[in-house]
Amino acid sequence: MRKLITLIYSLLLGSYTMAQNNIVNIDFEVEGINSVYKNAVVKFISNKDTINTNIENGKLTIPKSVFRQRVTVIFLIDNYFLKFDSIPVTLNTLYPKWTIGVDIKPFDKKKFVTVKSWRKIEIIYYLKNTDGRTFTVDRCKKSTVIKR
Repeated sequence: MRKLITLIYSLLLGSYTMAQNNIVNIDFEVEGINSVYKNAVVKFISNKDTINTNIENGKLTIPKSVFRQRVTVIFLIDNYFLKFDSIPVTLNTLYPKWTIGVDIKPFDKKKFVTVKSWRKIEIIYYLKNTDGRTFTVDRCKKSTVIKR
């Protein structure tokens, strides 16, 4: 009987932990300063399928169908439309947090080392993962990965 109870407890705890793994905390910053936002929607685009998800109370639930996949992610945060092409949707399960940011000229060029030419760039936006990767987008449409 004790083994049965232990097995049931382990299964329930395991499924609860699995469900929690797809939730990520979202911070939004403009010019390096945390910003409060009113409306935030995230679109995950994979194989011509689009899944819309709201960011509520600073938390985003990642759909299971895109988790650990390379997809296009679009953040619609207040007046910002931030599109990241072909990024892997992962998170650090010990500290699940993404920081979405927008930086406007003048830039801290040390922060964005992957930008090759600074001419004509007026805005850069980025997604910083707690697993050590930062995805940036400048005036071009492609995302670039900064590994730390």
